[in-house]
Amino acid sequence: MGAIARHAPARALSHLRCILACMQRTRWAAAIAAATALVLIACNSAGTSTDIRDSAEQFFRALAADPPRAYTHLSEACREELPFLEFASGTVSISLLFGESEPSLENLRVIRANGDELEAEFDVVVHVNGETVSVVEGSPTKFVKEDGQWRFSSCDDFGLDFAIADVTSTEPVDEDEPEPPSRYESALAAEADASRSLPGQYVDLPSVYGGFYGNDDGPTTAPHTRSKVDYEGDGNTIPPAGGSHWGSAACGSSPPDSPPLCGPVPWGVYSAEWDAESLVHSMEHGGVIIWFNTTERDIVDELETLVTTRLNTGDLLVMAPYLEMEDGFIALTSWSRIDKFPVADYSPQRVVSFLDAHVRRFNPEGF
Repeated sequence: MGAIARHAPARALSHLRCILACMQRTRWAAAIAAATALVLIACNSAGTSTDIRDSAEQFFRALAADPPRAYTHLSEACREELPFLEFASGTVSISLLFGESEPSLENLRVIRANGDELEAEFDVVVHVNGETVSVVEGSPTKFVKEDGQWRFSSCDDFGLDFAIADVTSTEPVDEDEPEPPSRYESALAAEADASRSLPGQYVDLPSVYGGFYGNDDGPTTAPHTRSKVDYEGDGNTIPPAGGSHWGSAACGSSPPDSPPLCGPVPWGVYSAEWDAESLVHSMEHGGVIIWFNTTERDIVDELETLVTTRLNTGDLLVMAPYLEMEDGFIALTSWSRIDKFPVADYSPQRVVSFLDAHVRRFNPEGF
């Protein structure tokens, strides 16, 4: 816990408790456990110890610094089920949790080792200011060997029906304080918020598509599809401010390096044009898309600098050309909002105001 303890020794344990409480609602406590399980198995399966040890070291080193490499340590089936951005979103919590140290393992044992499949269970603890805090209490975790590499093969929370210790139980609870809305409830409210005080034009997606976000009982504003979407024909805006989108696989670092029908697009600034169906998926993950169709290099350069600065502070943004929009226009979109204007009306403050209001405002998956 070096990073936490070094900056705030007196409150390090409190910070850890906050992190772990948040992690109860994510896959990442399981991810830590799954990664440490590799070390466990390495100690108990002599025939595969070297390969598993190498895989564990690579996974740990990549968690915060290189999430795409860490993602390769999931089985093919798990990568199909778990989008890359959902996986990568947990790396900030991982870096805060570990700091300059690693967790300790207790009660380690291999349950099963059968050819190219392994299963183990364990406990994971961390030490803060001399106090031991349980992070994960043992549950079975499965692995499979694919292409000569051991990978996680349990895809439902990485196979762990895990129990995180109640690290918040010592904190006082205000029983009169109402429960905060869930991410899903907040997303529904954001999708329906037509307030004129928010930057951009409101796009009534439920009206366009005949259903609200995530509706299991009827039409929804965000289904996955494997075909081109006629956003304009649907009554959506151009570029779109939500709707059906692609998600057959996570997109790569550029359109040519991406599989067909991919989504979402990784956050960043691009010179190549992405399909709208891929970018809509990025909006569903809490992001803002900056689309442009202009050859005015000074404007594009200034906008790239602004967006890069915001990306470096943690904003979820994609900037890319979009040639299906009118020539000489820029558009800013988040889920159910669009601000589209000619280049002559561009100003940095206009963009900043939109980003301040809409990054993560619609954020059903907690990015």
